[in-house]
Amino acid sequence: MITKIRRSFSSIGFKIFLWFWLFALSSIIATRFISAQLAENSIILPAHPNDQKKLNRLANRIESKNITASELLQYRPKISHDAIIIKDIESGEFTTDNNPFLNNLVSYLEINSFPAITSIQFPRSRITGPKNITLDNKPVALYLVVKGKSRHFNSFIMQLPNWLKLAIPIAVSSLLAWLLARTLSKPILAIRRAATDIGNGQLDARIKNADKRKDELGSLATSFNTMADKLSLNLTANQRLLADVSHELRSPMTRLQLAVGLAQQSINKPELQKKHLARCELEVTRLNEMISDVLSLSRLENTFQKINLQTVHLDELLTDICQDCQYIADEKHILITMNNFLSLDLLADQNLLSSAFSNVIINAIKYSPKNSEVIISMHRLINKQQNSISIIISDNGTGVPQSTIEKLFQPFYRVDEARDRNSGGTGLGLAIAQQAVLAHNGKISAKNKDSGGLSVKITLPLT
Repeated sequence: MITKIRRSFSSIGFKIFLWFWLFALSSIIATRFISAQLAENSIILPAHPNDQKKLNRLANRIESKNITASELLQYRPKISHDAIIIKDIESGEFTTDNNPFLNNLVSYLEINSFPAITSIQFPRSRITGPKNITLDNKPVALYLVVKGKSRHFNSFIMQLPNWLKLAIPIAVSSLLAWLLARTLSKPILAIRRAATDIGNGQLDARIKNADKRKDELGSLATSFNTMADKLSLNLTANQRLLADVSHELRSPMTRLQLAVGLAQQSINKPELQKKHLARCELEVTRLNEMISDVLSLSRLENTFQKINLQTVHLDELLTDICQDCQYIADEKHILITMNNFLSLDLLADQNLLSSAFSNVIINAIKYSPKNSEVIISMHRLINKQQNSISIIISDNGTGVPQSTIEKLFQPFYRVDEARDRNSGGTGLGLAIAQQAVLAHNGKISAKNKDSGGLSVKITLPLT
C-alpha cells in the first residue's frame, strides 16, 4: 500500500497537478491582493457627460424654482441610484440625506478639492462635481453621486466567511489543475500500457483515438501506432516467409536426397551416375536461387529497411534492363519491344527498380510461347491529383485465371496450369517486384489482356 502511494506521488500526473495547482493558487492570491489594494484607490477622470448634464439641469431647476436644501436632498432623479452631496463653501460642511453609503465619499471630499467639474471613479460609485450654485442664499458646491446599478460581485465575496473565501479558490484551482493534469497524463499512460502489451506479445495493442488529439501528445500516440503497425507487419511477414520457405524447401531437398541416393547406387554405372549428379547440381542451383530470392524478399518486407535514393534516368534504366533480358528471350526466339519510352528522371533506388522490372520482364519471357513478343511501354499521367509514370509489361502467353490475379504477388504462389513448378522459378519474382515498387510508394497490378496474355502495370510517382 505504501509503495502504491509513493508511486502515485512520483507519477507525472501528480507532478503536473501539483505544479499547476500551486501556480494557479499563487496567481489567485496575488490577484486578490492586488485587487484589494486597488479597491481602496480612486481614479480621477474627465467629467462624465451624462452626470454633467444632470448637474446643469439640477442647477437650473434650483435657480428657477428656488428649491431649498431640504427639498433638494429629498429630490431623486428618475434613476433612483443617484444621490446628492451639498458642500457649504464658506464653512466647508457637507450635507447628505444620511445614507450610510455616502459616508466614505464625504470623507474623501473632505480631504480633496477640485477647481472644476470632475468625475471620480470608485469601485462601486462615481462622484461628479463640484457645481457651484446659490442655495438658501449661501454659496454651495453640488456633487452628484451615481451608484452601481447592480450589487457588486466583490461586495458579495467580501461578506463571505474567511474560510470560505480561501476554500473557493482552492477548490476551483484544484479542479482545473486536476483536469489539466489528467488531460496531459492520460495519453502518456495509454502509450505506456500499449508498450507493455506489445512487450508481452500482444502485437495488436494500439492507442485508441490517437488521431483525435491535434497536439504533440496526439502526434506521439500516432507515431507509436505507426511503429507498432510496422513491427507487427515485419514480424507477420517474417513468420509467413519462414513458414513458406520451410514448405518450399522440402521438395528440392527431397529431390536432392533422392538424386544423391541414386548416384550412390549407380557407382558402377558412369552414365547413369552422371545423370543423377547433374540432377543434384540442378537442385542445388534451385536451392541457391531460392535462398537468394528469400533474402531479397525478407529485406524488402522489412519496413525499417532504408533505400538509397538517387536521381534515376528511367528510360536509360529500362533500356539497359531490356537489353540484358533479351539474352534470355533469345533462347525462345522472343522479341522484347520498347514503345513510347519517355525521357524522365525520378528519385529512386536504382537497384530496387532494376530488380522489380527485371523480375516482371523475366516472368513475362518465361511464360510466353516461342516466337512471340514481350511489349514494354510507358505512359505519363499528370492531373491535380497525381504526377506519375506507368510502365506496362505485356506478354502473349495464355494468361491466368481471373480468380488468381490477386494472388500472383504472393510469395511462392504459382498458377497450377500455365505457371507450374516446371518453369524452374521460385515463385518469388513478382513478390519481390511488388515490395520494391511499394518501397517507392508506387503500385503494381496485373490483368489479362483481351487479345490473350498477361499485362503487368507498375505505377511510380514522379513527385
